[in-house]
Amino acid sequence: MQNSVLEYIEKNRERHLEELKNIIKIPSISTQPDKKPAVLKAADFELAHFKAVGLENCQLLKTTGNPLVYGDWLHAADKPTILIYGHYDVQPPDPLDQWKSPPFEPTIRDGNLYARGATDDKGQYSTFLFAIEAWLKTAGKLPINIKIVLEGEEECGSTGIAKYVPEHADFFKCDAMMVADMPWLDENRPAISYSLKGLVYFEIAVKGSSHDLHSGLYGGMVTNPLQALSQILAKLKDNNGKILIPNFYDDVLPMTADEKKEIAGLDFDEKTTAKYLGVKELFSEKDFSPLEANWTRPTLDICGMWGGYTGVGSKTIIPAEAHAKVSIRLVPNQDPQKVQKSFGDYVRSLCPPGVSVAVDNHSGGWPVHIERDNAFLKAAASAYEKGFGKKLVFKREGASIPVVATFKSVLKVPMILVGLGLPDDGYHSPNEKINLSHFYGGIKGAALAFEALAETK
Repeated sequence: MQNSVLEYIEKNRERHLEELKNIIKIPSISTQPDKKPAVLKAADFELAHFKAVGLENCQLLKTTGNPLVYGDWLHAADKPTILIYGHYDVQPPDPLDQWKSPPFEPTIRDGNLYARGATDDKGQYSTFLFAIEAWLKTAGKLPINIKIVLEGEEECGSTGIAKYVPEHADFFKCDAMMVADMPWLDENRPAISYSLKGLVYFEIAVKGSSHDLHSGLYGGMVTNPLQALSQILAKLKDNNGKILIPNFYDDVLPMTADEKKEIAGLDFDEKTTAKYLGVKELFSEKDFSPLEANWTRPTLDICGMWGGYTGVGSKTIIPAEAHAKVSIRLVPNQDPQKVQKSFGDYVRSLCPPGVSVAVDNHSGGWPVHIERDNAFLKAAASAYEKGFGKKLVFKREGASIPVVATFKSVLKVPMILVGLGLPDDGYHSPNEKINLSHFYGGIKGAALAFEALAETK
């Protein structure tokens, strides 16, 4: 039966690509309220797609936020049930002037499909749908039971699904869960991830006078909010990359000796990575390699900072207020709520006289650590190796998918985190892309994985 499935996938390559382009054309940007109609249009599009590939019980699940798109096929008696997750929302495409082709007009160059959402996550989750189609159109059935759910708020905190899943645990009951929303280690090594970072995100506001002041008339008499904010931000990390929040590292799960040896054995190319990033060299926390720091250590980054006059020419003022956005990526064993409190307390303690500081917690997500010694993960890994024709490696991941932690906590089942992208695919950046060979290989890998998982207990 497997050969006919793979032949179907091969024969329908161009149609699958065109269908992927159609969903990518919808600018489903969940972070921007004015794009709400496009987000809902994407949900309707995928609901119709679910029905077209042969899924049953297809519906939009109402949440406190954007709807979830759900479908299933549950007729494989005595076989495992696999829950598949993806997200149909995307990041804003800004800055637009850095795109070589319009972000929502999918364009093929050098074997890659360029567009916002190409790899994060429309191109990746679509491979599951096309694999489901291939089985149902050829064999008339799936080798396993499948439930699939897509959310529309992954890029803005997953608040709707985070509330929905615990309240409907029986609805999502399964034996294992699959996600495709990550990159390979490099262009020659496909990967399955066994760890995701958590995330907390803050906005800091420093306020001084009731209005902007003339810097000559009042200079030296008041505290400048922008300078106060700069002083606060400068004390968040030291020159060695260490985060200075008191007791911040107390709960960090350290690398094992085996992990350290395994990471060192991956021969991560620092020079090539630096060249792609456009920096002279990589920088990481003291005593940790760049890969170790990215995968196993918490990180803190200033994501934005603004205030005062930034227009053309000069305007000599002391601004009335200043703002910054800060993200912290958490590693396994760290508690987002605990870190939120520690961060807020520390920032407020750094506030100089003459201004006030407020810290707003925007979002929080738990880190995830997955035991690699489970039959579902091993079966999927073997199947994807066949689909890609390349040896697969296991790795940690520096990014976050907040809802995976929710599913893991509620369902308590093995997680299979598959990567189809590449580190240079431009996640959240201009000129996002997916390699077409990865897209087609991912469809084959998913189809093979369904068959392999059918024999897993």
